[in-house]
Amino acid sequence: MQMETTGMESLIDSITAFLSGLFGLAQGGFDGVNQVMGLLIAVIAALLMPAWNRLWATALGAAFVHILIGVVRPALDGGSLTLPPLLTLSFWMTVLALFLGYAIVIAVFFFIKSLFTGGHGRRAHVH
Repeated sequence: MQMETTGMESLIDSITAFLSGLFGLAQGGFDGVNQVMGLLIAVIAALLMPAWNRLWATALGAAFVHILIGVVRPALDGGSLTLPPLLTLSFWMTVLALFLGYAIVIAVFFFIKSLFTGGHGRRAHVH
């Protein structure tokens, strides 16, 4: 019986640690999005998003646009074009954090948009 309790406690500890880490990533991503560039990307993404079921794809697209702007902006300012470190875990953790942050912010903006549009996206009516 003691073995089962220890196993269950270990599982609960693991789940708690995972959720805590996920929350930390989302908070870091939200901080990255909560700047002028991130908010503009999120507003445009929310305006272009047709329905709630496209939230994840829209957030992923917004995260990659964010990364792309970060790569291209220094080149436009006269600097060199430097690719991000695509093969590092820290790069992909940043992308995941941005994805979670954009998912939160786009959801809020899309909710506000749906209040003004009556909750209906552009849908073709089939007769």
